[in-house]
Amino acid sequence: MSVAELARWANIPYPQAPCKVDWSSIPGELRAFLPDDYREMIDTFGGGSFDRHIWIHSPRRQGEPYDLASWAVEREMALELLWGAGEEVPPEIDRENDRLIAWASTGDGEYIYWVVSKEGSFPAGRRIAVQDYDGDWEFFDLSCTEFLLRWVNGELDTNLISNAFAEFENSFIRY
Repeated sequence: MSVAELARWANIPYPQAPCKVDWSSIPGELRAFLPDDYREMIDTFGGGSFDRHIWIHSPRRQGEPYDLASWAVEREMALELLWGAGEEVPPEIDRENDRLIAWASTGDGEYIYWVVSKEGSFPAGRRIAVQDYDGDWEFFDLSCTEFLLRWVNGELDTNLISNAFAEFENSFIRY
């Protein structure tokens, strides 16, 4: 699954003039290398939302409200506080070796993370974790574009992220 398929779904010309993101500082800022499909998606779409529900966090650009690094730090700190206070850590997350990087969120309060090693590498089979506002979790062995394509097509097996936004069907709105 690819960025080209997401662009086709959203009726956005592909390829198009890429957004100008300076990717060189991002690994140092996040202490992780970002997946190629995410970088291609941001270069193609920029930051914004799919069906006005899943908001993609992107590297800081002037005026964009969903800054990837800020959200990642805020969510990492929030999870450490919650887990330190006794909230249950899902068994799929190894607190000694894993980090969570929030790369998207929803209008209903869910957060979408990459599960990465604390060393910052992405294994061949990337994992995505979804946390809802009640602290429930779901995990997916998908790339971010596979995850998004399955969601927009109603094929993502999830109980946490709603897909009831038919009035906005096939839309990507850039912020």
